[in-house]
Amino acid sequence: MITFWMVALFMLIGSLLPSIVKWGTHFIFKITDEENIHREEFKELRKELAGISAVDEFARYARTQRKMNKLEEQIQALGQSRMDDRESIRWKFTKTIQVINGAVLVYLAVTQRYEPVLTGVPDWFWPLNLVISYPTGVEGALSIVFWLFICNNACRAILK
Repeated sequence: MITFWMVALFMLIGSLLPSIVKWGTHFIFKITDEENIHREEFKELRKELAGISAVDEFARYARTQRKMNKLEEQIQALGQSRMDDRESIRWKFTKTIQVINGAVLVYLAVTQRYEPVLTGVPDWFWPLNLVISYPTGVEGALSIVFWLFICNNACRAILK
């Protein structure tokens, strides 16, 4: 019976993991103070630019516009760096956990393949007894192979 719950838990973890890691990386990789300072300066320059007449004070307008362009490039570079780091960590962590999760499930499937995960009345699964119990050979049993298949499809359906 413990195999029943372990397989269900590992399949659920495997399907929910990308969402959990995505939330965690958004929480860890927040906007830095430097990026916030640049954003505030950009807002101030935008307000200043709105108050300058482009025709009457062209030199001041152009200077302010160049400062805004430079700040915008810096903000984009900082944001891109943060997002690259976040995606790199997310991808590495997700793949590592998925490999470990997959290895555990394969190990369970190989070592527990002849043990029924769940036994019941043979009439419950009458037309599919041989398929559901393969390779255990116990009539009316649920094998780990079929249980993995059921859990995988259930987790996919839940996430949609």
